[in-house]
Amino acid sequence: MENAENQFEWIRMDVASRSVGSDRPVEVPVTVRNIQSSKRRFRITVSSEFNQVDRLVEWSLAIQDQKTKTFSLSPIDNKPVSEEFDIDGKKERKLVLVFTTPKGGYLGDRASFVVTVESDDGIHHLQKEFTLTLSPVIVAIKTTVGNEFPVSRDLERRSEKDKQERLERDEKATNEVFAIMAPHEVKGYVFVETMHPDRVSFIAKGIKGYKGMVEGDIKLEEIEHYLTPKPAVTGLELGAFVELIDGPFKGEKAKIMSIDSGKEEVTVQLVESMVPIPVTVRAEAIRMLDNK
Repeated sequence: MENAENQFEWIRMDVASRSVGSDRPVEVPVTVRNIQSSKRRFRITVSSEFNQVDRLVEWSLAIQDQKTKTFSLSPIDNKPVSEEFDIDGKKERKLVLVFTTPKGGYLGDRASFVVTVESDDGIHHLQKEFTLTLSPVIVAIKTTVGNEFPVSRDLERRSEKDKQERLERDEKATNEVFAIMAPHEVKGYVFVETMHPDRVSFIAKGIKGYKGMVEGDIKLEEIEHYLTPKPAVTGLELGAFVELIDGPFKGEKAKIMSIDSGKEEVTVQLVESMVPIPVTVRAEAIRMLDNK
């Protein structure tokens, strides 16, 4: 009996424990080769164990072979899943195991899987184990340019209200929004850390300036350079013309009269006002205009 994956090169299977978001597929390609000259039967079996908050939440497993078969897995129904297949002599068979994490999972929920591949004649046998742990993902939402901060603020308020409403029927309910980042340099987009992107989309619906969610996850390394933000006054110049994008004068054009780098505040003069009015605002509340 063989216990080494590369012995005689009869199988290739690459699995590894990892953290993954909710409602996300994890593919495990498996290639089995019959190194003998006559047809032989092989079996692939997947066993599972779960550690999760809600025992009713289901994971799914799809075995993609010549046909695709899908199975539901949960702490309540975690019987091993098994499939048999024949391979002609000196031929190989490629399968893909697709583990899909639950849509309504909780932070830290995890499932451990044992994948066993063996031949009916007992000559070949391989077993590998790995764990999938649910973790937050980062997604991008679209906004109208100039409304990145207001959308972030309103999303935070709505998500907190949503949590309070859900706590009335579910004591384990948490805020769907873990963090929000609206980098000053990025126009028209806001980054959100969450366990459930579909819930964020639902909560954000109707917020003024919200234009929808970008498909797919954002890798942390793609945006980590924004985590050490530049001072909000970076790039502002005396005499420059700006637009106020937040506060009571939102939408008004103004001219920068002074800049307080320490407080990250800017004093501007409203351009269209009949009487020159100096207004001090946060640097995040203005947007540079292209034309001076």
